[in-house]
Amino acid sequence: MKNTALSVPSAAIARQFLAVVAMVFSILAGLAAPAMASDLPTVRLSDLPQNLQDIYGQNRPELGKYGHCAAGFDSRTDGMKMAISCAIYVRLSAQGERKSVELCTERTKLLKIKAPCKLIVE
Repeated sequence: MKNTALSVPSAAIARQFLAVVAMVFSILAGLAAPAMASDLPTVRLSDLPQNLQDIYGQNRPELGKYGHCAAGFDSRTDGMKMAISCAIYVRLSAQGERKSVELCTERTKLLKIKAPCKLIVE
């Protein structure tokens, strides 16, 4: 007859070990996720119309470590076809990115701008 008393506890230990490994992996994956590049579209500051560059320059000192701005424009000269929004008081960089794009998108809808909002990167 086989001794099965030893195999049952070892199977339980193996299940617990796998559960701990899975939990550690999920925690590490969650920590690594914010470090990954954002999938939001971006635009370089130098590619923006001069009006939007000036507005960004005025808001830049207040952005702090986590703040971001987003802009969308249909015309490089008509001020009514430009939108820019900044998220300043945020706790996480990713939150600032999302919030600035959301605010900009709302503004583009109000101004009937067709171009999508993009994060401004320096």
